[in-house]
Amino acid sequence: ELAFVGAPSEDDEQWTLFEAEPVGMDGRGSGLTPSYGIEGVEDATLRNLAGEALMRLQGRVREPLPQKLVDNHKLMRLDEALRDAHFPNNNARRGRSRLAFEELLLLQAGIGWRARSRNRERGISHKAIHGLIGELSVQRQLRLSDSAERVFSEIRRDLNSGHAMVRLLQGEVGTDKHTIALLASAIVIENKSQVLFVLPDAESAERRFLFSDGLFRSVGHAPALVPGTPNRGQIDAIARGECQVVFGTHAMLDAKVKWKKLGLVVVEERNEYGTADPAALVAEGPNPDLLVITDTPIPSSLTLTVFGEYQVSTVANDYPVRCTASVYEQSQRLDAYAEVRAAVDEGRQAYVVFPVGEAGDLLSPDQALQYASGLQAEALEGARIGVYCSAMSRDDRLRVFEDFRHRRLDVLVSTTHIEEAPPLTNAVVVVVEHADHHELARLHRLRGHVGQGDEPGQCILVMSENPSEDAKTRLGQLVAERDGYKIAEMDLKERGWSALLGDAAEEAPNFFWADPVLDHQQLLSARDEAFRIVKADPGMRRHRSMVDAVGKRWGQWLGTDFEAVQADSRRNAGEGNNKRKGRRRRRRRR
Repeated sequence: ELAFVGAPSEDDEQWTLFEAEPVGMDGRGSGLTPSYGIEGVEDATLRNLAGEALMRLQGRVREPLPQKLVDNHKLMRLDEALRDAHFPNNNARRGRSRLAFEELLLLQAGIGWRARSRNRERGISHKAIHGLIGELSVQRQLRLSDSAERVFSEIRRDLNSGHAMVRLLQGEVGTDKHTIALLASAIVIENKSQVLFVLPDAESAERRFLFSDGLFRSVGHAPALVPGTPNRGQIDAIARGECQVVFGTHAMLDAKVKWKKLGLVVVEERNEYGTADPAALVAEGPNPDLLVITDTPIPSSLTLTVFGEYQVSTVANDYPVRCTASVYEQSQRLDAYAEVRAAVDEGRQAYVVFPVGEAGDLLSPDQALQYASGLQAEALEGARIGVYCSAMSRDDRLRVFEDFRHRRLDVLVSTTHIEEAPPLTNAVVVVVEHADHHELARLHRLRGHVGQGDEPGQCILVMSENPSEDAKTRLGQLVAERDGYKIAEMDLKERGWSALLGDAAEEAPNFFWADPVLDHQQLLSARDEAFRIVKADPGMRRHRSMVDAVGKRWGQWLGTDFEAVQADSRRNAGEGNNKRKGRRRRRRRR
């Protein structure tokens, strides 16, 4: 008996199959046929070629994974998995699942072996002196939650060790991540080393400097702002050690600045991830510690691949953000601002946020002031409204924010850049205008900017005139989901790897069988198994077939560092075999 698949005729009296082809390699199987989706090539042609290749390779496929691992995870044999992936027997897709697990396992093993070689790089030991930390705690009332304190302890141990730290710090919005970075920098400064804060762009660097300047000055250290390529005077000041804390952009890394003693680099990543390469920070002498911070959680697939070599610290949300979200159409704007009116009447404060365009703020200061006047006349009569725009001078922005901080203003009209300002407990409402023009991650950041005090927060999303159906769906997802980690996965699914990685997208791993989002549990399982193997066999001597498979599948992506580790492994294995042979000969002679 043979089974065929094709398009049946509409004639009920007889069966005719158009473009019929045998099911499976030999005419037997489930009737499920894979679709390869390669433009210009028929799926039937590819299925025939795959069937012929599998017939030729039958019994000759070499298993790269240890047999014990295959048995423990109840994996199909490789030859069976290949056959099932191309010609499945049922809907279980066990073949594809096995191949996806193998692909993820080999990647994680390669990352683990490469990381062990990099993590041995010499760094600077910074003793945990608590003088400046104590001053900051007293003068600025800096307090960490229990979870943040545990993460800070991990970072202190890294700073104190003699190896260069390479650590990713992430957590929900408002979980003290930036406070942890400031306290870590205080330890480094007190050890007479320098600190570099790297921000995504010049405006972000200026804003972070603006909100950190007073804090560092309160303990006797004046930070420097270098928003672009450093000039000769700045380079000389850094080389002489006159600048102990510098706020800049990636231009500071590209400029090859010679530091007197660079001890810590803090990289803040926001909309694009994977912008800091630990290897690019290596200079003459000890390597600086590297701490990468993300404002919101990032997809676990990025954490385990792009950041695979990083030690990961996650700040748990000890104080969950209690912020509800609601969506209003453009015709309902006055209803939306009635919520702001109610909060102001109770002595609370609110933000009104506009999107930022590629060329900068969509509203000039004059336009923002006109909008604020109209808002005051139309919906918020009697409310004290201020404007915060990037086009304003630095002093004016700081003055306006200080007025808002000290409650001399009720409503602050700003752009999304306000997300970089310290959150204020009395601000309980944020109105996001043209909310359909924002990504999920940014909306989640803005939502987390309110509701961190005793009063629950409100995030009011006002759509533009003609929002798309996709935008409406996206806002509905945000309203229904508050977990930042799940939102990160949704954001990745919507925007794709290229949008999240930017220029680093070319360096992202390219999977054949696995989908890191759909295969999340397999990714976690493969990582645990891979790092168990790496820990048991750091010299890569007992898993030669697996090492070779890593090199063939992921060698180019892992780069020359892995090739060097692989070469050392072969050399050490060869020396070990020669020593054993020599010992055997000596025993025979005796």
